[in-house]
Amino acid sequence: MKATETIISPPVHTDSATSPLLSSSSSSVPAAARDDELVLEDSDDEFVDQFLESKWQDGVETGLTVSWPTLPITASLGLSTQLPESSMAPLFDGTGWAGTRVWKAALLAVQYMEQEYLSKKQDGHNPLSLLELGCGLGVPGMLWHQLQKNQHSKINNNSTTILFPSFYKVVLTDRPSLLSQLQGNLERNFPNDPQIMADALDWSPEGVRKLLLRLNDESCDQGNNDNLHDDTTTKISLSSYFSFDICLNCDCIYEPLYGRDSWMALADVLITLAEISPRTVIITSVERRTADGLENFLDRINQSPFIGTTERVMRNDDDKHHIIEVYVTRPANE
Repeated sequence: MKATETIISPPVHTDSATSPLLSSSSSSVPAAARDDELVLEDSDDEFVDQFLESKWQDGVETGLTVSWPTLPITASLGLSTQLPESSMAPLFDGTGWAGTRVWKAALLAVQYMEQEYLSKKQDGHNPLSLLELGCGLGVPGMLWHQLQKNQHSKINNNSTTILFPSFYKVVLTDRPSLLSQLQGNLERNFPNDPQIMADALDWSPEGVRKLLLRLNDESCDQGNNDNLHDDTTTKISLSSYFSFDICLNCDCIYEPLYGRDSWMALADVLITLAEISPRTVIITSVERRTADGLENFLDRINQSPFIGTTERVMRNDDDKHHIIEVYVTRPANE
């Protein structure tokens, strides 16, 4: 049977139909390209620059303008890339600096989600909530929110009034040292928008449980104390946790930079998420690097009884120095 591939040449958007990519019948993650993968081809040397315009002052980058080909220019993001002085020290270990850049894996993840979850669902779809882990500048989550607002406007005859249900949220999470920059960028781009927010997240099972409990409490009637929880609760029903449609992490797995403990902690967070929010689809987008630890990360999550399938749905290897892969993981009880 001949392989079916969808070719996208960014930044031109295509609405051509493709075969479903999120099959739950296969859990294999082969090294070679799969027949049902989404294959992207682009001029990789200039790929990221197509979406970004840097702002400079005295030889120092101070900000970015991020545009997206299927969004109006008025929906472009204006981002500060300057960290407050109190957050400068982590830059020297490399991990803090990584959180102030926009990586190709993040942009390709947005392209994948747009085609798979928005372009195929043009009529009356419910908005899809998103939890982003290790978000850095938060570009994927912000673009996702803009894309859904834009589609909602088109569905409702270009209405400027956006009324999303309370179960819809976009929550961008990262280390506390990056939070002030992230919150400032959200206030600049989404003033008075309560459905996109930034939060610090400890990469631990306890951390993600507390976050989802608190988000659920905030979505409930605050006058009903029966809906509120604290960290002393020992047995909590799944309905007490806020449930996201998608959990995204982009370029969070690179053992030489972040260490082995980092990807192990990320895996444990995703396993916990699959346990307490079994309808959440987990998307992992990574640039492959030598000894990055990705295979060990995938082995760890796939050994959990709470994980159903993991499959690679995209591989971009047009530039052999910057190979991007996207994986979709589905919980066992989805």
